[in-house]
Amino acid sequence: MVPYPGEQQDAGPQPVAQQQAPGYIANPPPADAPVTPAPEPVRTIDAVPPTPAPQADAPITTPAPDSGPGAMLDGHPREGAFLSGPGSMTFIMHHTVMTGLGVLATQMIPRINSANLANDPTIWTGPDARVAYLAGTLIGGGVGFGVSAWWQFNHWISHTTANFGIVNSFFGGGFLGGITDLITKDPAAITWMTVIGNTIGAWLTAVIGGGDLPMNHGLMIASGGGWAVIYTALILGVVASMGGMGNARSGLDALLITPAIGAGLMALATLKFNPSTAQIVRADLFGLGAGTVLLLLSALVVQGNFVNPIPYVVGGIGAAGAKIVVSLLWAEAAEAPPTIEGNSEKDKRYRGVW
Repeated sequence: MVPYPGEQQDAGPQPVAQQQAPGYIANPPPADAPVTPAPEPVRTIDAVPPTPAPQADAPITTPAPDSGPGAMLDGHPREGAFLSGPGSMTFIMHHTVMTGLGVLATQMIPRINSANLANDPTIWTGPDARVAYLAGTLIGGGVGFGVSAWWQFNHWISHTTANFGIVNSFFGGGFLGGITDLITKDPAAITWMTVIGNTIGAWLTAVIGGGDLPMNHGLMIASGGGWAVIYTALILGVVASMGGMGNARSGLDALLITPAIGAGLMALATLKFNPSTAQIVRADLFGLGAGTVLLLLSALVVQGNFVNPIPYVVGGIGAAGAKIVVSLLWAEAAEAPPTIEGNSEKDKRYRGVW
């Protein structure tokens, strides 16, 4: 074939490139390197020791339930296995010393009186007397300790009961001792009755007053006994100034007897009245101050001596008046006014404890 101008001549048969079969790669690319897995972290031994395996014969314990405040006595938790209350130690010591010295006095005072009458001191200083003193002290102290320890173990004893029991024991001892002295002059009988009166006064405080005697009640009773002594002394002063005091021993007996009467009347008054402790102390201080001032001033007015009944009468009236006025007219509610509910005049009126 003759080619046209501008056409390329047939160069002859061209080699045909061999076509490779599909899916076959002459020079395959290099395969990826295998990925090495990361090593697992090394586990360490914990610091907590392993729990030991339970033993077959070990007892299984369970926590005990809460038992609350512990042993209770008269509505109060006990404060000890032996001493049950805060006033137990004072209570036991008071009764131990009171009965021990009391029985000692019953052995010593009659012997001293007999020795003075016979003018022979060996009666109360000899071997028999010393043995009696020792035995009486030990027996009396042992009985007082045993009974008071048993009582306080089974009954709550507060500080108030224990302390006012000491005061009331003096009132009881003076009462029975003074009455006995009016009846007989036997020193043995007077001493024994004084010891019995001391014991009665202390036990009446614990039994009737209770182991949790309120402070205001105990103070009111003691105040009654104290003012009984003061008024008795003023009356004796009036009698002596008028020349009617023939026997000083009878006057002493009166001073011993009247405190128990005053304390007993105030004990009965606590059943109806309930004054606060501050009110009792305030009345006592005002009465004592006013009575003393009036007594001294009136004594100066009447020629500066006490051989006149006027100072004693004025002092007694002044003390009583000051106590009554302060007790009735001192408004404790005014010191810290409470919130008054209601609008009526009756609700706003001050009410005293008397």
